[in-house]
Amino acid sequence: MVDHDDELLAAVRDLTRTIDDLQQELESTQRRSRRRPPTLRPPTPRELLAFTDEVALPATIAILEASVRALEGFQRALALARTERDVRDRTTEATSATSKRASELRQTTLSQLDGVLARLQQAATDGTLPADEGARELLTEARELRDDVDSRLRDVGTDVEQRQADATDSIRIDIQEGHPNEPEDSDDPASRVDVDAELETLKDQYGDESEDSSDTDNGESGSANDENGAASENDETTVPENDDDADPDGTDSGR
Repeated sequence: MVDHDDELLAAVRDLTRTIDDLQQELESTQRRSRRRPPTLRPPTPRELLAFTDEVALPATIAILEASVRALEGFQRALALARTERDVRDRTTEATSATSKRASELRQTTLSQLDGVLARLQQAATDGTLPADEGARELLTEARELRDDVDSRLRDVGTDVEQRQADATDSIRIDIQEGHPNEPEDSDDPASRVDVDAELETLKDQYGDESEDSSDTDNGESGSANDENGAASENDETTVPENDDDADPDGTDSGR
């Protein structure tokens, strides 16, 4: 019986102690909830220096480095655009100069060929050149050569204009070796016409033939003149004989 009472007393004491602890914790919680929040205070100089050293300066340096890299990239883009524009302008100028020189060369060559053909035609018409089959073939060949040169030069001009259009419309630029102002020469030897050499050859060829023919004509005319002179002398010699024969007849008839 006594042991049972002691256990009950110990349990009551533990319960009372637990209730007291709970009550104290509840009171402390209530006191903390009623307390006002802490007010904001300005940073101390030490905290400000630490923030500047650890956060502000690295962030500023990173921003400046990014700005410098962006400006460098923008500068490279401008330089590339300027270079591209300069190359396009130089290509356009070179193409225009090449086209102009090709046109001038075409006009000069055609005018020279036309002059040579006109002189040859005039010479054949006047009789200076022999109007034989060889001369006609040579004139026909010269006209065909003139047409060939005209077509080749026209093709060169078309090619130059096409390149100029491609260089204007497209960004891609084909770089060729050599000076850009040099005219494009065709690799075909047939397109290279030496008008002076052809003219000299024609003069030498047909000049010799005309001299031979003129010498022959002069020889024949000289022979004819000699024969005519001999005939006239014979006639003059025979005429007086007839006169002598006629005088007696006239005398007799008069008598």
